Amino acid sequence: MKTLQVYPTSRAIRAAQLQWKQSDTLVPTMMRIDEFEQRAVTLGDRALIDPLQRVLLMREAANFEAFRVFKVDRVLVKFLSSSEGLFRFFEELALEEVDFASLSEADAYAEFGEHLMILEELKSRYRDLLEAQGLTDRMFVPEIAKLHEGFAAQYERIEIFLEGLLSRYELELFVQISGHSSVILHYTTSPFSAKMESRLAGMGITLSPQSRNMIDLSRKKVLESTPNPAATKSSVIAVSERMEQISAALMAVDEMVGSGIVPERIALILPDEGFKEAFRLYDSLNNLNFAMGFDYANGRNYKILHALLQHWRRPDIRTQERLERYGLSEELMNTLSPSDKRDVERFFVMLEPLGLTENDPLRIARVAEAREELARLFPHEALRMSEWLALWLQMLDTIRIDDLRGGLITMMGVLETRGVSYDGVVIVDFNDGIVPASTAKDQFLNSQVRTFADLPTRSDREALQKHYYHRLLSQAQASVIIYTTGDNRLPSKFLYELGLESAEPQSVPYGLLYDHPSRIIEPPDPVVEHFDATAQTWSASRLQVWLGCKRRYYYRYIRGIQAKADETFNEGAFLHTLLEHLYVQADHYDTPEVLRNTLHELMGKLLPDETAANAYRKIIWSKKFEPFIVQQIRHFRAGWRVVEREKDFAASLGGLRFKGRIDRIDQDATHTLVIDYKSGSIREANRSKNLEVATDFQMNIYRHLLAAHYPTVSLAFQKVFDDAALVEAVALDEKDALLDEHIVALKQTRSFVAKKTEKLSECTYCEFTLMCGRGEYV
Repeated sequence: MKTLQVYPTSRAIRAAQLQWKQSDTLVPTMMRIDEFEQRAVTLGDRALIDPLQRVLLMREAANFEAFRVFKVDRVLVKFLSSSEGLFRFFEELALEEVDFASLSEADAYAEFGEHLMILEELKSRYRDLLEAQGLTDRMFVPEIAKLHEGFAAQYERIEIFLEGLLSRYELELFVQISGHSSVILHYTTSPFSAKMESRLAGMGITLSPQSRNMIDLSRKKVLESTPNPAATKSSVIAVSERMEQISAALMAVDEMVGSGIVPERIALILPDEGFKEAFRLYDSLNNLNFAMGFDYANGRNYKILHALLQHWRRPDIRTQERLERYGLSEELMNTLSPSDKRDVERFFVMLEPLGLTENDPLRIARVAEAREELARLFPHEALRMSEWLALWLQMLDTIRIDDLRGGLITMMGVLETRGVSYDGVVIVDFNDGIVPASTAKDQFLNSQVRTFADLPTRSDREALQKHYYHRLLSQAQASVIIYTTGDNRLPSKFLYELGLESAEPQSVPYGLLYDHPSRIIEPPDPVVEHFDATAQTWSASRLQVWLGCKRRYYYRYIRGIQAKADETFNEGAFLHTLLEHLYVQADHYDTPEVLRNTLHELMGKLLPDETAANAYRKIIWSKKFEPFIVQQIRHFRAGWRVVEREKDFAASLGGLRFKGRIDRIDQDATHTLVIDYKSGSIREANRSKNLEVATDFQMNIYRHLLAAHYPTVSLAFQKVFDDAALVEAVALDEKDALLDEHIVALKQTRSFVAKKTEKLSECTYCEFTLMCGRGEYV
């Protein structure tokens, strides 16, 4: 008897082949269910459109006035993602054999009928464009497909090992095939398979709950039904943080292997497949086999192209800096214009200066295949560079790099478990919102309309996922479920439906993750062999860095490494600008009212109300500036006037060139007062004890810089907030002696070792904490 066996996945086929190899009989023909459905029908003279081509044609079809009501952006870059909802909607209606006339009878919302008419017109326009090119789409297959009788008749018996839910189209197709061959469905019911059971019941086939069934579709008869109570007896583990699940999962796997379960029969299930990258990071011994493969989109080359597209879409300093961090200069970017129209070959030629080469042979092959496919699909198309890049990223996003490391523990998503069973099962992320996964929001049909049209609802889709988990757990000899309680997350309610209770939080040993010899080789401290302090122009901040940490000095001044641009609001810098403008308008103020009004007016100009944060800052500062206003009026009534603001000075000091910018200089009839604004603490800047550890000599340097210009100079710190006190700089003579010693030592230094500071408090606000392996992240 010529037999065909149909399975839900390739993995299920491989598992069945292993079982057949243990017998002496001939192995039947095996096929995946999607391949079976494609080969069982003919589409006449039509060919299926490619996924990328369909987006371009649908975009063209959507170019009519009424469609704008859906506010779907037709720019190709955005339409690539927004069109997914359209295709999903049309395909589901086709597979469930629901027409627009039936939907229009649903009492949904006021504009529902109008929206359906627009969608029906869109579908009709899309069909016309397809037919003009001899193409068709998956959404039209149920309408035009004809049974391939020759294919169906070549097998005497077709066994379909069914998982999940069949659409009405699929069910009718199988019934048609059963008229030419004996079609046997194998289906196991569970508490979560009600939707499929109801569809079979509509054909007169009634299934027992919790049972394994063999159904003769030709005769609409259950040939065999075996009770399958299969209660799940899983262990449940709760951990406080998500990453702790990795350690808990590896412990569970270790215990299963210790109990006698062979590693090849253990599966580690990831409801959120994005979590695989974390597992990969800690799989130092290559025990895991990532069945879903690795995403090409996680690679550097893809991220560079994605960053380029983001820059083209919204060019600003942030996207420019991101490209520069990837090594793409502004000059190189200027050679590429997103609006230039090119054919596909010219597009790839234009990308060559980016130097996006691959080293891995498998990656090279996959990218080459994708490039050939894009060229085949659009041989004569002329698109903008930004549009080509969006299409190219769409193709690269589908590339999966197989895991060839040979790990024995299989890691997979729940959909990959269809049709296979494992002796040991470990499931992580068993939290609300993840198990079952939240389904994509339907853009056009709400639950009320779905129920009216007998379309699968959100509850039906979640029940389908629960069915997969239940079958997997019930067939396992040992299973462990892990969830996290961090960030107030809750275990999935599905636990209670499985008859399991949530676990008390447990602590897990971190040894599996962290007790490994460090692979980091600590580089030696850099050595600057030729150093000449007299060749530099020094400032108070440069000297402070030199005295505080030689490694920081090396990075900043020898290597010239610039800190990453900080886009957060810099309060200190803004206050200096504000006060500079305040005293540009007048060298003094006679009344608090005038000073207050001028301050508020300047804040309005320099800090517009573009954000709620800025509006809030002005309200707070209006209060915090009051002591400053009072103090300044008292200061001016004593006869002081502002003579310089943000004044640059330069002079030689002990044989070294120094420069500095002084915030403000005031004078009265006989004296000069140098003022340095401080919005924070002045404790370190005005240190009077333990001067041997002092690194801030700003006021001493200012005094020397001004000596030739002003014979009598006093120096003080002006607190902007708090009590707004004007605090005289202290211990200047003692610090002068120390400054002289530091300058002498500097001039005598011919080389130095750039060691890290031993004073860890210096690292708190340093821009190089990551480079030094210090800071809060460690």
